[in-house]
Amino acid sequence: MSKQGYIARYFNIVRKLSQKRYCSYEELEDFLEREFEMLQLNDETLEFNFSKRTLQRDIREIRNILGIDIVYSRQQKGYYIVQDDYSSELFLKTIEEINSFSALKLTNSLASIVYLEKRKPKRSEFLPEIVQAIQKKRKIEFTYQKFGEDHSTIRQVSPLAIKEFKNRWYLIAEDGGTIKNFGLERMLRVETLTHRVESIQFDYDEKYQHCFGIVAPNADTPSKVIISVDQKQAAYLKSLPLHSSQTIVSETEEEVLIQLTVYITPDFVSELLSLGHFIHVIEPKELQQQLAESAAKITALYRNH
Repeated sequence: MSKQGYIARYFNIVRKLSQKRYCSYEELEDFLEREFEMLQLNDETLEFNFSKRTLQRDIREIRNILGIDIVYSRQQKGYYIVQDDYSSELFLKTIEEINSFSALKLTNSLASIVYLEKRKPKRSEFLPEIVQAIQKKRKIEFTYQKFGEDHSTIRQVSPLAIKEFKNRWYLIAEDGGTIKNFGLERMLRVETLTHRVESIQFDYDEKYQHCFGIVAPNADTPSKVIISVDQKQAAYLKSLPLHSSQTIVSETEEEVLIQLTVYITPDFVSELLSLGHFIHVIEPKELQQQLAESAAKITALYRNH
């Protein structure tokens, strides 16, 4: 079988087990056969060969390549993914971010009906190794070069989690006693070390509860933000909220008031600026001032053109 065929099979095994926790061998076989029929529409050289021995070999390769453990439960009579701090959804998204493991990119049969974003973040190939290091509680070392700087630094950190924001991946890690974020696109290399990660108190939900984006202030308290929008813009924000804390304060035919509890960070200010005149910040005054200053700078750039 071609490399594409193996990768497709690995991906679909994980995808099926993420949809149903316990699957029998027969269920996996039926699912894989249906998926391969779709792939064969575009590539007739792909052959569907699957057996219990093949499944055991696939499970070993999935563990080695993707860092995902699949075991068989005699009590439930089915295979399942061993869960840890990361959900199957995250594993799948990690795989999809890497071109070679993306289901839609395994075949061109959907090219005329599915159009994917051509802008892809760099260094997503580091995701599998970082995820495995987190699972195995190993420290990692990487060469890091910040944007706008000519020199790079070598960091040894304790990886804790990965986070996506606006199609970019970030590593959340303990570095010198402080929790920091590192953009994967600024990493030049990544190496898993033999040093084990010591127990670190880290609560993702608590730290990022009021965050928009990747910046998580260590000392500031979140702000209550109220914005005013018309009904058309409100429909967009209802279908895709700005933040998990978003609630509707009041609603009339002309105006909808929306409240959020977030940190006022550059990421959040930039997001509001991207909405332009379609929103009006009612409070806090601090946020009004930041938006007004940013808008004035933008206006000044084009005033004489």
